Amino acid sequence: MKDDNFQVQVKNTDDSIEVVFNGQLTINYIQKIKDSVGEQIDFSKDIIVVVDNPDNLDITFLQLIQSLKKTAELNKRQFSVKTTLPNELESLVSNSGFSDLLNSNPVNN
Repeated sequence: MKDDNFQVQVKNTDDSIEVVFNGQLTINYIQKIKDSVGEQIDFSKDIIVVVDNPDNLDITFLQLIQSLKKTAELNKRQFSVKTTLPNELESLVSNSGFSDLLNSNPVNN
C-alpha cells in the first residue's frame, strides 16, 4: 500500500514474506499501516521486516513490529528485522528500549 505519507510493500517468496516500511511511520498513520499489513500477511511463511530509512517513526510503529514478531512466534514462524535508520531515529529506538527488536544500521542523513 502506498499513501502520500508512508509505504508498505509486501513481497512473497517461496519460503518467506518480506514487508518493507518507509515514510512517516507514526501514530498519525499507524491504523492505516496496521490495516495494510493485516490485509497482506497471513503468517503462513517466515516474516522479514525491512524498515528502509523512514522519514519518522514513533513508539506506535515499534509496538506494531513487536506485535508482528509475537504473532509470527505464535505461528511457529521465523521473524527478522533489517533496518536502516538516521542517527536521530536510532537514538529514539535505543532510548525507548526497542534496540533488541530492531537490528539497526544507522546512516547519516
